[in-house]
Amino acid sequence: MANVIRNMNFKPIIEKIEYTREREPQPNDKINMRVWDEMKVERLRSDAVKVILTRNVEPDPKTIFSIKVSLGIECLINTSEYEKLDDDVEYFKNSQISRVLASTVSCILSELTLHSQIGAMVTAPIVQFPQ
Repeated sequence: MANVIRNMNFKPIIEKIEYTREREPQPNDKINMRVWDEMKVERLRSDAVKVILTRNVEPDPKTIFSIKVSLGIECLINTSEYEKLDDDVEYFKNSQISRVLASTVSCILSELTLHSQIGAMVTAPIVQFPQ
């Protein structure tokens, strides 16, 4: 299945950003920022798909902010190889595309949170799917 992706010229495009400001934290609050990714694959035409990675950040308890950043990459595929895939999302989770999306979304999140109460939030430049 190594030949599913036909062209490695990827350009991530921002699909959506949702930022919700929550309440201010109380003194001595312990806040856990939960970070996880979601991925979906949309068929654009017979020889192309769009892979969308969404990184979610939610505080526990709900304070400071919650944020979601979605990035997409359109890529050309070899149709015959793509049709052989059991699970296209699982394939793209382990592909070069997921690494490009994860590192780009990590940079965007750090810029968006730069002037928040906690400063720039640097998330791992790797995909983080829930177990």
